Amino acid sequence: MQKLKGSLFAAVIVAAVALPGANVAHAASTQVELHVVDVLGARVDVAPQAHARTVLIFMSKRAKEASAAFARAVDERLIDRPIESIGVVDVRRYAGMLRGLATSYLRRSAEESKVKRRERREARGVDASPAAVDRWHLIGDFDGSLFARFGVEAEPKEPLAFVVDTGGALHGPFREVDRVVDAATAPAAAQP
Repeated sequence: MQKLKGSLFAAVIVAAVALPGANVAHAASTQVELHVVDVLGARVDVAPQAHARTVLIFMSKRAKEASAAFARAVDERLIDRPIESIGVVDVRRYAGMLRGLATSYLRRSAEESKVKRRERREARGVDASPAAVDRWHLIGDFDGSLFARFGVEAEPKEPLAFVVDTGGALHGPFREVDRVVDAATAPAAAQP
């Protein structure tokens, strides 16, 4: 059962994602549908006609500090918005014998992040309910399939983000927090 449970968090079912590599800048016509299970076992669905926009942040251990700062900055700027955030970490190098250790590390990181997110929300006087706090997810990409589907290089030197709007259209890639926030908050008709 433990082996099954460990593989479920990394299970990725991706449908209708036809991404033409890293040059998908502002590819609003690209439709994204993504169904994954995060490291804490929560199912995450990104689909056309979703009620919330989704920010996908691709990270690596190589850029750990920059990735954490980027994700935190995006979260703080969007703190009062109903935005889903998914951090995808490149952990291909840990797919073998170190997978269990990497999985444990990712779970601990996700749990610590939830506590910090709740504290930030409480300090700012915005919704700190579990529903609001639990809109941030962490995924370990052990086989590189998510990175490949979004045209993101292995172990990026800096974090890279995409925004999926409520119609399922993909926007990005973005390397600047301001650009992510602009795409995540733009009116539907004015999506970049």
